[in-house]
Amino acid sequence: MPFWRRQKKDSRTGLGEEAYGLKREIGVWGSFSMGYADVGADVYVALGILALYAHAAAPIALLIASITYITTGLTYAELSTRYPVAGGGQFYATKAFGPLHGFLAGWGLMLDYTIDVALFALATSGYLGAMAQVFLHTDVLLRPPWYSLMAVAMIVCLMFLNLVGIRYSSKFNELVVAVNIVTFGVIIAMGMYLAVALGHVGAWAAQVEPQFLTSDSFLYSLTLAMASFIGIESISQAAEETKEPNRVIPKSTKLSIVAVLTAALSLSFLSVSIIPWQVTAGSSQSPLVTLSSALPFVGAGLSLWVSVTGFLMSAVSTNTGIIGVSRVTFSMGRLNLTPAVFSKIHRRFRTPYITIIIFPAIAAAVLLVNSFLPGEVLLNLVASLYNFGALISYIYVNLSGVALRFKEDNGSASYKAPLNLSIPYKGKLVKVSLISVIGLASCATMWFILIASHPLGRVVGFAWFIVGAIMYVALRKGKGLKLLG
Repeated sequence: MPFWRRQKKDSRTGLGEEAYGLKREIGVWGSFSMGYADVGADVYVALGILALYAHAAAPIALLIASITYITTGLTYAELSTRYPVAGGGQFYATKAFGPLHGFLAGWGLMLDYTIDVALFALATSGYLGAMAQVFLHTDVLLRPPWYSLMAVAMIVCLMFLNLVGIRYSSKFNELVVAVNIVTFGVIIAMGMYLAVALGHVGAWAAQVEPQFLTSDSFLYSLTLAMASFIGIESISQAAEETKEPNRVIPKSTKLSIVAVLTAALSLSFLSVSIIPWQVTAGSSQSPLVTLSSALPFVGAGLSLWVSVTGFLMSAVSTNTGIIGVSRVTFSMGRLNLTPAVFSKIHRRFRTPYITIIIFPAIAAAVLLVNSFLPGEVLLNLVASLYNFGALISYIYVNLSGVALRFKEDNGSASYKAPLNLSIPYKGKLVKVSLISVIGLASCATMWFILIASHPLGRVVGFAWFIVGAIMYVALRKGKGLKLLG
């Protein structure tokens, strides 16, 4: 039966066959690659800025932020096996609390994904410019307006790649992730050997002063560390296009958590131990190039290769941002949370083509408007905004992870997060997920630190939600729908 023809609704999701027009083409490696790529690419841009504020305690900041990453990731794994549809957090919040809360969760992710596309397109342009300096002996790609124009060109190319289907987009991710894992493995293996052999471990521990861990600078660094883990939701966003989601999603989520934590914590430690943290902080545009160049014998060649993988991983993160924002808005459109045009699927390619075009275009427009400004001006604003919307969505995901355990229609998720507490509710015992409770507390704490320490991001972030609220009210009233249900 053609994908656009209506069939009876699914009892778990409440969606008809027309909502299932997306092809299921992603396997374990493809699903893992999405989760790893969207988070793993953050390492290429975050380590230097993190060292600037956390100093030698950068690995500790990452370790604290990882609590949010682990707990929220496991909650996503449970909910996406219960509801294997596109949309992620906004869909779960709608099921748990109603459309208004679903809209807020989705609107926050839309902000974050759009920024992700712009930010990592710029990072891609930056790494390409660095390679041009080596091979072509010119820095023209690092100067305005070419710096932004190359980023826009990357967005346009990836937009067309996603229009023809996620299969080709996913294969691109899978190849680059495989290369990146091998590269990180070489750096970590050689770096750890060097750190142990030359006594850098003890020297690093002596630099970490306990009183510094309560300073404003370290607290600020926690928000930057959290930025290193933004992208947790990428796997669940493509749940509707994942083969055997009940089996694949929990496995790929756990694998990505282990891989990302291993890479982030190891590379962060090496970046402030085998070289002084001040050196890493001073090379915030390419911290991994600086780290790899410090390795004996292979440093020169490896640092050039890291520039190549940095370009590729930044391109992959731009790509996963396009995948994410298009799937969130597609899901919101078919739930009457955004204009219905967002839920349209291309009849030939079976992709949400309207959303694939609109939001990358917004990201490209942001770069074009700022193409004659110094790159650091735009990047400072982007850094302030990068966590704002995602943390709101993660708060809703963890709240939903708790609330949906109490729902009578909670289904039989093939995977349930560990650490549960049984409590009586309406004559039966309900297992409350302590993982989701911990995730909720950690996300809320991170968000309050963020709005307290990023004034510009605070203003723009709240403005984004005010605009969204106006659009939501107008849309619901125009369709004669209740605002809260």
